[in-house]
Amino acid sequence: MYEQYQELWLKTLDRLSIDFDKTEFEEIFKPVNKVYKFHKNLIYVVAPSQFHKSRIESFHIKHVVRVLNELSRNTLDTDENLDVKIITKDYITNDTNVPINGIDPNINNLYRHNLKAIYTFENYVVGPNNRFANLVSLQVANQPGKVANPLYIFGGVGLGKTHLMQAIGNFILDNDPNKKILYVKTEIFIEDYIKKIKNKVDYEFNQKYNNIDVLLIDDIQFLSKKEQSQLEFFKLFEKMHNENKQIVVTSDRPTFELKDMMDRLTSRFEWGAQVDIKEPDVNTRIDILKKKLASEKIGYEEIPVDILEYIACNFTSNIRILEGALKRVLFYSTMMNKEISLQLTKEALKDVIPEIKSMKNTEIIVIQKTVCEYYNISLNNLLSKSRKACYVLPRQIAMYLIREIKKSSYPKIGSEFGGKDHTTVMHAIQKIQNLRIINNQVDEDIKKLMKRLK
Repeated sequence: MYEQYQELWLKTLDRLSIDFDKTEFEEIFKPVNKVYKFHKNLIYVVAPSQFHKSRIESFHIKHVVRVLNELSRNTLDTDENLDVKIITKDYITNDTNVPINGIDPNINNLYRHNLKAIYTFENYVVGPNNRFANLVSLQVANQPGKVANPLYIFGGVGLGKTHLMQAIGNFILDNDPNKKILYVKTEIFIEDYIKKIKNKVDYEFNQKYNNIDVLLIDDIQFLSKKEQSQLEFFKLFEKMHNENKQIVVTSDRPTFELKDMMDRLTSRFEWGAQVDIKEPDVNTRIDILKKKLASEKIGYEEIPVDILEYIACNFTSNIRILEGALKRVLFYSTMMNKEISLQLTKEALKDVIPEIKSMKNTEIIVIQKTVCEYYNISLNNLLSKSRKACYVLPRQIAMYLIREIKKSSYPKIGSEFGGKDHTTVMHAIQKIQNLRIINNQVDEDIKKLMKRLK
């Protein structure tokens, strides 16, 4: 029966395309092309947004119903008057009254889950930083509720935790479209719980959380200090775990670093598997950029490798920012109507690359020579053991710059200055840090040196 109602609705849209001007039809009606379900004499049609729903209901619903009923005489061979209800995804998420054979068989996959289709294992770039996390996640996706339950994924901001979590959900749905999967941010869970308490109505909360097969909850650290919300989540966790239903949790820290969280909750996070995602290395970052280019329909062979390397070397700790830098370069190239080159890339990113990051790959010898040139001394004098003031200050500044730019260890810096002891290097750097605060000339010298090195 569902197919007949879908056919009727598409015929209704065809008629509406004649009744309304092209712009109105294309913007308002054309996107509303999916029947969700029918129940008694009511057809539920899905709108992509509240705007589409409001526009049709406020200005056009009577005409839509009239056309629908005219066409239903032939399509359904019935004299019964039908009505139309325009709904959005929010309605579908909480709907529990779904008649058998009266629902789009694909609606579970398309609308019932707040998952991004792009977040799949195929689109997830694997490197040394996330290989184990990816392997465990694949196991969980293949056998939900049977291995690593719960799965606790932790790592810094923008490293791909949400992607991996949602890839699990998408994989499960691909293999079993009838699975009820809920992806929710912890802040939303807290808001839902507060609404439940304020309104003294359990129905909506229970319908959302108590009838699911897989729970994907993001950023669990935000439950910190929320004692009542923690207790509610604990009850949900216990219920799902006892029913062998899969739970996947993400956080920006390992369980032992979760503060102001119930012990019985953090201990349960350790029942399954904890996997971490670290910052990707430069090769993985380049692979991520290539994958992003592919998603933008641009062959990475069209972008010189030195450009990808430049971006990958300067954006190291956040994949979203890394991809954003690439998009900025592509946009800048289009707006300036210029081919992408290394020079254009530097122009596009000059305002978003911090000074220190842009100098990170500067060789130590280059830093030393730049300091020598600035203070008009020889490299031999800079590296010597001379205690003359004209050599000591430049030497200490050079050590400071190497530490700031290269993040080199004290022993490493000492080895670059004739084998000086690491404590000598540490004291030199601390001295320059203090001088920058109280001595404007030293601070100005360092700023000028950084500009030269940039």
